[in-house]
Amino acid sequence: MIDSVFHAGRSRTIAGLALAICFTFLPATSQTAFDTQTAAKSDTELSTQEKKVIEYLQSVWGKDNSVTSVDQAMTILGLRPSDETRLRIGQYIKQHPELHVVIRRWGWETLVLTPDEKLIARAIINAAREQQPAPTLKAIAKAVGISRNDAERGLAMLERYQILKRDDAAGALGYAVAAPRYLNWHPRLDFVFHRITVSSGRNTSVN
Repeated sequence: MIDSVFHAGRSRTIAGLALAICFTFLPATSQTAFDTQTAAKSDTELSTQEKKVIEYLQSVWGKDNSVTSVDQAMTILGLRPSDETRLRIGQYIKQHPELHVVIRRWGWETLVLTPDEKLIARAIINAAREQQPAPTLKAIAKAVGISRNDAERGLAMLERYQILKRDDAAGALGYAVAAPRYLNWHPRLDFVFHRITVSSGRNTSVN
């Protein structure tokens, strides 16, 4: 079953009709309301380069139905791949849903997580929904098509975003779902992503 879940998630292109269906249906299932208190709690300080990523995302979100993610923007702008940089930018987006309607419509998770992180989260959350043991690290790495080290990095990032939490009772993996709301997302439409190249040549994501 885990293989079928990941196979669906790794699709990189979709037909126009499927895109229209997803774009119509998903906002109702994963919309994030704007909470001014959450936005004001704590603010992540960004460097000049990191601010450029935010500015770029604001300029492209919504164009061609774009939900371009942080890692895609960093690549486009020529920033060196860095989990720490991506985390700071992601935390800023999480803290500031007022930046763009795309954040409030699709949820910050859609924009700040990499495809591999989404697939890891989906596997653990789906198992929890179905009251099944969490998949092992080996099973996750094999299903996502990454190394065990990369799977561990993904788990660590999901913990830092408070999507997962350390839990000794969660079996060998040692992680459990941190927020009950993730268990209530639609089981086949959460953490979705479709990476495409639009006619202009720009790489983006759509949901």
